[in-house]
Amino acid sequence: MPADTFEIGAWWEIPQPLVKNSGYKWRERFPWDWHADVGFATGYSPKEREKFVDTYMTDFNKIFGYYPKSVGSWFIDAHTLQFMYERYGIVASCNCKDQIGTDGYTLWGGYWNQGYYPSKKNAYMPAQNPQNQIPVPIFRMLGSDPIHQYDRGLGGKWQRVVSLEPVYKGGGGDPDWCKWYFDAFVNGAAMAYDYIQAGQENSFTWKKMGKGFEIQMSMIAKLKQESKINDQTLAQTGQWFKDNFKVTPPTSVTVLKDNTDKDLKTIWFNSRFYRGNLLWEKGTMRFRDIHIFDENFASYYLN
Repeated sequence: MPADTFEIGAWWEIPQPLVKNSGYKWRERFPWDWHADVGFATGYSPKEREKFVDTYMTDFNKIFGYYPKSVGSWFIDAHTLQFMYERYGIVASCNCKDQIGTDGYTLWGGYWNQGYYPSKKNAYMPAQNPQNQIPVPIFRMLGSDPIHQYDRGLGGKWQRVVSLEPVYKGGGGDPDWCKWYFDAFVNGAAMAYDYIQAGQENSFTWKKMGKGFEIQMSMIAKLKQESKINDQTLAQTGQWFKDNFKVTPPTSVTVLKDNTDKDLKTIWFNSRFYRGNLLWEKGTMRFRDIHIFDENFASYYLN
């Protein structure tokens, strides 16, 4: 396979071997603990985070002979992301879609889709000015259903998943849903550009993801053949973003046809100042979501 057709990037979680190899004591239950205070850098001091990055990057370089250009995670805090950029020159990152209660933690209120330059004080929101942004664009993963994901499980203890992930029969594993989803992003009205991340975390195994993955790859190949999309690695997308935008641009996702009999319509708008969502339901329109972004609002996990 030609080297420019794929990318080996870094996946950023904090398991027991990384902590041990960095000279620290593992303090939790399992070799891999998925809770946010253990499995992610937010649970450690800035000094510990930097040591984890150095240990990881050293091992990565020993195996592959270079440092990764992109790093993905459910979430990477601003301090760690800035350190990865300054010391190892990463050009792109990705984080998880909004979710409530999944795997014991919540991410909510960030730039809804596409990509953004994060604030130096809070990697979950865009900066408003170039001097206050980390120059590493972050792209949202996992392909939320623009209409139905937001309210799924509302009133319960956690949010159920309707996304492009191939393991979900009501989402990325359903050919009709995939066709509807791709049509919305490829043909729906958009500002600046539209973006989709396809794929699946490998712990689900091929038996669960294989059918949906093959369905999606066939559709993506057809769209590429018809010159309706650009097919890029995350690092290539990050470099494209940096070449075209000096600050986070306004973007939108427009879905005017529902894939269910509820006949809902929605528009998502994102900018470096705020995100908002309009929903049309039974002849009425309402604001379903609005979040203001403030580069001066520091994350609880910054220090």
